[in-house]
Amino acid sequence: MSEDPNLSRDFLHACQSGDLSRVEALVSKRDVRDWTAFRHSASGDTPLHVAAREGHLNIVRYLCEAFVQPDFKVDVANKDMKRPLHEAAQFARSGVVKYLIANGAAVDPLKRADWTPLMLACTKTGSAACECIAALLEAEADPFLRNKDGWTPMHIVCRSGDQSAFDLLVKRSVKCVEDRSNNGRSAMHVASFHGHEGIIEQLVALNSSVLNTRDSSGSTPLHEAIKGGRLAAAQRIIELGADVAATDNVGQTILHVAALAGNTAAVRYILMNNFIDIHAEALFNVTPLVAARRSNRVDTIECLMGFGAVK
Repeated sequence: MSEDPNLSRDFLHACQSGDLSRVEALVSKRDVRDWTAFRHSASGDTPLHVAAREGHLNIVRYLCEAFVQPDFKVDVANKDMKRPLHEAAQFARSGVVKYLIANGAAVDPLKRADWTPLMLACTKTGSAACECIAALLEAEADPFLRNKDGWTPMHIVCRSGDQSAFDLLVKRSVKCVEDRSNNGRSAMHVASFHGHEGIIEQLVALNSSVLNTRDSSGSTPLHEAIKGGRLAAAQRIIELGADVAATDNVGQTILHVAALAGNTAAVRYILMNNFIDIHAEALFNVTPLVAARRSNRVDTIECLMGFGAVK
């Protein structure tokens, strides 16, 4: 086979566009015997990577079935050690995910930064993504593997907020709700920061201890909901029994966090319900008003002063 760069470009383009007749014509005309020789120069993506990413099952089938090749090519890696299964999972190509698994693809390969196909599938929402997650779990993908930041599939689902994906992981193992990242963040911290109230309620129902759990900075899920500007989620967390007076490692209450973030609605809610003393001091005598002034939150400063803050 010629090492013509135009052939590589044309072959990759045909696979990316799903043009099977063009792919077959190139194979026949140029006597293509090993498609792994064709790669994008920057990423190292092969024709199988691009076809899997685009969800072209016809091309994927052809590449896997029409060539005399060793089985390992279904797991061919690019420069980031990303396999075709990673691509299919990341872009919620459920048909391709199922086909690759059925044809021997390893279900837990690690790409750069230690992401598995299951983790990538969990970044997406919707029925196709859930089909991918279900197929990977059925193939014994490990829901407890961690990426370089210590995030597991459960952390990622609690960020994306897909209820069905959450249910799939819990059905596989309820213990996954207890996982912690490298900086001590739980699934509850992540769900709270992103305001996914349904998942918050389920996490507490499954394990009530997550309600007041602390990460490495001492932040509770309630701190995180306020920090993320998720007042409705914060209110639900309080209704579920969270400790409203909890402080982090530098003594910040939820009022300090709200003031620093300029979350005026949360400041007003906290003060109207008398959850925190308006003059409460964190480390180095920082009051909520001082915190608001440090971040130049004019509306929040005015709100605090309206409630009687003087320092």
